[in-house]
Amino acid sequence: MTGKWIWENTAPQRDEYAQFCEKFRAGGGATYLRISADSNYAAYVNGELAAFGQYADYPYYKVADTVEITRYLRQGENELTVDVWYYGSERSSTYILGEAGLFYEIARDNEVIAASGEETLCRPHPHYVSHVCREISGQLGFGYDYDACAEGTAFHPAIASERAVVLHERPILPLLLEPPVLGRILKNENGVHFLLDLGREEVGFLYLDFTTEEKQTLTVAYGEHIKDGCVRRILGGRKFYTEYTAAPGENRFRAEFRRFGGRYLEIFAERPIRLRGAGLCPTPYPVRTVPFDAGTPRRQAIYDVSVRTLRLCMHEHYEDCPWREQALYVMDSRNQMLAGYYAFGETRFARACLYLMSRSRRDDGLLAITYPCGAEQAIPSFSLHYFTAVLEYTEHAGDPSLAREIWPTLTSLLGVFADRMRDGLIAPFSRRDHWNFYEWSSEKLAGKIGRAEVLPPDLPLNCLFIRACAAMEKLAALTGMPLAPQTERIARMRRAVRAAFLAPEDGTPCFADALDALTDHSELGNALAILAGVPTEEETAAIAERLAARMRDGTENGLIPVTLSMKCFVYDALLTTDRTRFAPDVLTDIERVYGRMLDADATSFWETEDGADAFGGAGSLCHGWSAMPAYYYPVLKDFLQ
Repeated sequence: MTGKWIWENTAPQRDEYAQFCEKFRAGGGATYLRISADSNYAAYVNGELAAFGQYADYPYYKVADTVEITRYLRQGENELTVDVWYYGSERSSTYILGEAGLFYEIARDNEVIAASGEETLCRPHPHYVSHVCREISGQLGFGYDYDACAEGTAFHPAIASERAVVLHERPILPLLLEPPVLGRILKNENGVHFLLDLGREEVGFLYLDFTTEEKQTLTVAYGEHIKDGCVRRILGGRKFYTEYTAAPGENRFRAEFRRFGGRYLEIFAERPIRLRGAGLCPTPYPVRTVPFDAGTPRRQAIYDVSVRTLRLCMHEHYEDCPWREQALYVMDSRNQMLAGYYAFGETRFARACLYLMSRSRRDDGLLAITYPCGAEQAIPSFSLHYFTAVLEYTEHAGDPSLAREIWPTLTSLLGVFADRMRDGLIAPFSRRDHWNFYEWSSEKLAGKIGRAEVLPPDLPLNCLFIRACAAMEKLAALTGMPLAPQTERIARMRRAVRAAFLAPEDGTPCFADALDALTDHSELGNALAILAGVPTEEETAAIAERLAARMRDGTENGLIPVTLSMKCFVYDALLTTDRTRFAPDVLTDIERVYGRMLDADATSFWETEDGADAFGGAGSLCHGWSAMPAYYYPVLKDFLQ
């Protein structure tokens, strides 16, 4: 490599912005910029935005973008300017702490004509405000403030380091940047307080266009819903706003770092402004939507909103919700990948997500809670969902190369759980940083965050491990990779799980959620038992009828119901038991649950059926795991009327 890693100073701190400048001469031929940063960047050639958005990576797995910049060039001298934001955050769910830096090379005809180094000029960023350290949320990390009035300092030579970092090429396409979607003004109070509606959920960069007679600071809040006539700017410890210090006269601002997710904007000015427009510039991932006819207008609307929900949660990777977290989880993204295979007809994006997960490193051998991640928690059950996601990718893509590449991770991860087996059962993990989460619907299944406790075996974890073993057997057959036979282990565990957790109610077969919760019977636990092959054929049929009863006509079935995130396992259990009998029940339930959201003016599908009121008012109205109709409608198309 010709370029070196550089920064503006020798002691970078959290939430720090720097600006870098390089002059170079253009010539004939295609010219490319190769660039990587910690933590994020926006690159301009002759003042035009040419590239933005560092791919989510790790300090030990750095990714570079290679973009053609020929169309931005002019004859003679040209200028590259790069704005870089170093997060420096230690606990975010979307970033893992790395070393502040920028690397770039400009090449023409495979010859490097300019590169980052000691001759690169730099300075503290003249407008983005460093060291505010205001978290949007613990998962998402810092927001930004911008001062259009600030005067920049003089440029000085950059400080170069000799660190050797292998750069990997971006595994997916770069994001698009679209024109702003402007909000309709719902409220204008004397030019100092505005409430705007974008018309539907959007995700992208903030855009402002207004005039002010004097310098002042605007507070711009964003959110997915309105409460008491306002956007929820502060919600618990979360802060969904930015501050923009305006210069006298015209102000036109487009942020090119942090994406905002939501439908509404609220602007608070200190003195009257003339607002010409405000909104978000969407930053979608470039995929083609596969046409699909769902058969009826109602189902078509459900399908279309599901696909839109999926796209809104698809950027550097699949993310759970664009408003509050923007984080990559195994279980959430497994749902999204399934929907994406049908909605977009492509598998490259899913492959990149699964590979990113495999690069996680923890001392207990589990996968991290998100990727990349500076938070300490792990959800052990999500490490087991990973096997299912990898198998489904391999089958849908017809690509065994990913599983072969990450085989050491898969075998090591399987061993972490196998080593915990006692008498045919696995007990939950017990450290403070282990969150034994399965489902939101009961205290037992939701688990405890930040609590060290020794718990007896439970049903979901053991069923998920059986499924992981079965997935590994199939992967070994598809890839030709070595694996000890799992058949005997699976059979032994099925017997042990049935003996430990089968707890009939009124003579009806039913499985309890845990040895310390034998009176708790959940839809999730019983669905997973079916999918793991634990009950007998007769028991499976009876449990499936019980699961379907609630879907069919709302009959109370005596089981703790699933939330939106886990409905897929109930659907899959029913379809596995008897596809012809239960497909109509699955379709009925989808239309009931998702139709109710449509009737409530949903433009994307919610995190839970409680909508915004969930989680103390922090429920997301756009959540990737809820895009599952985009999967079930195509696979059940023969049953659509």
